[in-house]
Amino acid sequence: MPSAEFDYKEQDSAIFGKVKRPLLELDVYSEREKAWLPLYKVLADTGADISILPRYIGKLVVADILEGRRINIRGVVPHSKIVCYIHALKLRVGSKEFTLPVAIAESDNVPIVLGRVKGLDIFKCIFDGKKIVLE
Repeated sequence: MPSAEFDYKEQDSAIFGKVKRPLLELDVYSEREKAWLPLYKVLADTGADISILPRYIGKLVVADILEGRRINIRGVVPHSKIVCYIHALKLRVGSKEFTLPVAIAESDNVPIVLGRVKGLDIFKCIFDGKKIVLE
């Protein structure tokens, strides 16, 4: 029985016009608010080692972003980097709760990403181009 199931969502692409992306919904536990906060349009990215949140969400979730371990993240463009701070955060997808390392970016201009390490790797993930099923 699936823990959660989500439809792909259509979005604009500068290269392809319109594309369907594997976007899901999850909750992040806010230490500041002592409550679960819903996150929408979270990219399920099997190519990302780490999960990422933009700064404005990080500020809602942790007391001080800078208390995390500072790292530079590089992606498919090796000369481009973003400064992030690693925090252990509690997430919930469907009824499944788990804690994983999350990079909170210094920038607001990054997508919310659920990556593999202790994130997507804890599920059996099925991507069929129409739905994402997490078991």
